[in-house]
Amino acid sequence: MNMKKIFEAKDLIVYKKLITILGEFVTKFPASGVDQLFNTAIEQGKKILPKDKKALDILNFVLNTDSIPSSVQKLLNMRFDDLPVEYKPMAKKGRKLETACWIRNAVVSDKIKDLIDFQVTGKSGAWSDNEGNKVSIVDIGE
Repeated sequence: MNMKKIFEAKDLIVYKKLITILGEFVTKFPASGVDQLFNTAIEQGKKILPKDKKALDILNFVLNTDSIPSSVQKLLNMRFDDLPVEYKPMAKKGRKLETACWIRNAVVSDKIKDLIDFQVTGKSGAWSDNEGNKVSIVDIGE
């Protein structure tokens, strides 16, 4: 019998982790404000997730911890500079590298939660410098 393996898209894997972790957190800690994020994630589906591979890798890393409260805390409060080197979004600025920011709808941010479109703007985000100019992410492993 020849069975084909079905591979899930990275955004679907991250989306499943997101709703599972937010759902578990809301069940254990009701009225924490996270219920609004959970409801948005359920209502909007995976379209609130970024399309960028590096952004999805960062979310996958943050949501991949043993403790649900720890995952939610990292999602809501962690900044790009706090990430381990292999996940940190680095952009070339002159001859140096600097940590990139995320821009969506003219709002520049360096927080992990802003990778997700919880405000339902319908706009996809992109990597930028501190001033909001789009940049390309450098693969540190190169």
